[in-house]
Amino acid sequence: MIELGLRRSVFSTSLFLAACGDAGTAGTEGSSETSSTTDVQTSSGAPTTSTTTSGVTEPPTTTQGMTGGMTVAPTSGDTTTTTGDTTEGTTTGPDPVCGDGQIDAGEACDDGVDNGPGKPCNLQCQANTCGDGDQGPGEECDDGADNMDTNSCKANCTNNVCGDGAVGPGEGCDDGNDDDADECTNACALASCGDGIVAPTEQCDDGDLDNTDECTEACTAATCSDGYTQVDIGEECDDGPDNADNAACTTACQNAVCGDGVLYNTGDGGEECDNGIDNGPGKACTHECLFNVCGDGDQGPEEACDDGDLEGGDGCSALCEPEECGNGIVDPGEDCDDGQNGNDDDDCTDSCELPACGDGIPQPSHGEECDLGGMNSDSGDCTVACKEAACGDGLVHAVDEQCDDGAGNNGPGKPCNATCDLNVCGDGDKSPSEACDDGNADNGDTCTNVCKLATCGDGFEQPPEECDAGEANSNTGACTLACKDPFCGDLFVQPGKGEQCDDGNLSNNDACLNSCKAAGCGDGVVWQGVEVCDDGNQINNDYCNNSCVAASCGDGVKNGGETDVDCGGSCGKCGLDLQCNAGSDCASGFCSNGKCAIAGSCKAIKQATPGAGNGVYPIDPDGAGAQPPFNVFCEMTIDGGGWTLVLKADGRLATFAYPAALWTNGATYQPQFPDLDHNEAKLQSFMSVPFADVLVGMEYEIGNGPLVLKTIKLPGLNRPSMQNLMNAGFVPTGVGRGAWKSLITGSSLQPFCNTEGFNSMPWPVAGWPQVRIGIVSNQEDNCTSPDSYIGIGGAGGMCQVIGHSVGDLASCGGDNGEKNLQAFGAVFVR
Repeated sequence: MIELGLRRSVFSTSLFLAACGDAGTAGTEGSSETSSTTDVQTSSGAPTTSTTTSGVTEPPTTTQGMTGGMTVAPTSGDTTTTTGDTTEGTTTGPDPVCGDGQIDAGEACDDGVDNGPGKPCNLQCQANTCGDGDQGPGEECDDGADNMDTNSCKANCTNNVCGDGAVGPGEGCDDGNDDDADECTNACALASCGDGIVAPTEQCDDGDLDNTDECTEACTAATCSDGYTQVDIGEECDDGPDNADNAACTTACQNAVCGDGVLYNTGDGGEECDNGIDNGPGKACTHECLFNVCGDGDQGPEEACDDGDLEGGDGCSALCEPEECGNGIVDPGEDCDDGQNGNDDDDCTDSCELPACGDGIPQPSHGEECDLGGMNSDSGDCTVACKEAACGDGLVHAVDEQCDDGAGNNGPGKPCNATCDLNVCGDGDKSPSEACDDGNADNGDTCTNVCKLATCGDGFEQPPEECDAGEANSNTGACTLACKDPFCGDLFVQPGKGEQCDDGNLSNNDACLNSCKAAGCGDGVVWQGVEVCDDGNQINNDYCNNSCVAASCGDGVKNGGETDVDCGGSCGKCGLDLQCNAGSDCASGFCSNGKCAIAGSCKAIKQATPGAGNGVYPIDPDGAGAQPPFNVFCEMTIDGGGWTLVLKADGRLATFAYPAALWTNGATYQPQFPDLDHNEAKLQSFMSVPFADVLVGMEYEIGNGPLVLKTIKLPGLNRPSMQNLMNAGFVPTGVGRGAWKSLITGSSLQPFCNTEGFNSMPWPVAGWPQVRIGIVSNQEDNCTSPDSYIGIGGAGGMCQVIGHSVGDLASCGGDNGEKNLQAFGAVFVR
């Protein structure tokens, strides 16, 4: 209320100053004519002014306004005429301002801030005079045009009272003396009044002393301002001489009310203005008889906008002018504003931004040779410094150059030559990386065709070399590093020669046999210190089994509780296609028809092995189709388990914001992180696992250890893949706002709209909140301006707050306050 009061004060002062300046009377310099001014009270309580010039009285002119009227009188010489909103005239110097404390031309007085009702000088800078309708100092009353000796306020602005010699309201006579024995008593009643007979000198005589009927005790007809309220003749009040149009009881004996067109500003009256039926929204005077001022939320006649505050940066300035680029004012969010002069090469572009390289506008005066905006690139036609690409600038132009080390480093003998081409072997120019360059292809000279000096390992056999395979030379290959042919006993193992080992000795009982074969069970030779026996046969029921040790899980024989050789049961997990009795026997976690296999989904694993726990499993949704198997995390505990992880999103990043192509395309993202951890990922399961239900999980606050989720289930969706669902437009769900809010402790949403489901974009206009999986809400009972959401794949935001890709955004009236929370999200299907 204090702020609104200050606004009204400022607005009132503005009206006051405008009235004194724009509707004043211009003086005539050097005029010999004289003028006099007389103010009289109008019927509406507004003063009018008549001006006499050289003895001729001109009719008064009145400009209607919120306080009942403002009067401007013409003068000779320079003339200012006000018609509607247009002022024409001739002035010299600044316009006079009523209220500045200086008496300007056309002003009779100016007491500055002391101007006003009841003061010696009124708001029009004219002297307060009897008959102007404003009771000034020294006046007992002033009813303006109603002043006359037969009314409650006489022509000299004194109250009409019994004994003053003037017959006023309620008086049967007034002889101005104190003789109570003559025809007029000291009570201003005729001597015969009250006898019930109307004498010629009486207006009436009803023989009673009731002043509220049609005949008073003074035998006068009931009339307004006689001091008695006569309801029968339509009076609501009667304060006698105190009746006034700016008082609680008007000169028509009606109670003063806002909207009666009369300004009630005395006593308990608090009206700032009253234009009668012209009061209301969008008008200069409101329904409460207060000035329409900037910041009250009601756009007045002189305002281009009014958003209910005096703050800038919200589209409407503190002066109620629109904030927009091109208005010549640097508004919040603008670097500059030159009125959009059409010149983007000056110090301010037409988008109200300072000129900068990368804005897409070439600005030669700022040293730019080119500017392709976001297409600027040090490998393109226009560099990131807004210079045209050229050989020698140290930047490699992808189309025309192979290299560019700068003007001082390009040239002969350098890695990059003077034409920005790579110095290559065979061009006759020896580069720093070449041992030689004779410009020919002859490998028989001292310089080979790979610009190396002739040597073992150059790929060319030269005596006394036995071989030379170049870079393929290897002590384990067909040609040793010494360019010699390999043989068993040379201490080098050559697999291409059938060697498994080569220890260069003649012992046949160590790890390497004399045949350069690795010692092993079944070769008939006991490897001392390793093998207990070696009978060289494949019979496991003799004294020496096929592993040369006692029967065990590692003996290569299916025995005991094993489902296949050395796996299953009490032994290790079996690989694909090996025999199994249950999924627990298999490394894949899935046993089908007695063979270890890869399941099509986590649900299939859970159904085949009810005791399967959480973890990463391989799955193959299309079986023998083109898509190879891939690893994925299976949630086996929530709601019966069998949930397949398809996506993980971090609200601190924008990877999975609503507009991201990853939501609708077939690309994976970081599939090397299939586990349930804090690494973002879009897995192959997003595109390939069909489902009926979706499980949405969120972690808030985001931790550093294992992912801890709160989840909700979205049933009955029946889709061939999550990718298919995200390309299907808006798909609603019905779990309710409470379920979505349960995902984040302390979450907040606006109360209305509550559009929940997939691809939720209730107000498809750029910048407004939207979410791929979640709920969007609004504070109004519609969906045309939402400011809050909870979910995964969020974007947008209003009220100067932009939400995160995962979490809770609530601005402009959330049910738990303003929120902008980052969370980590995971999506499962089943």
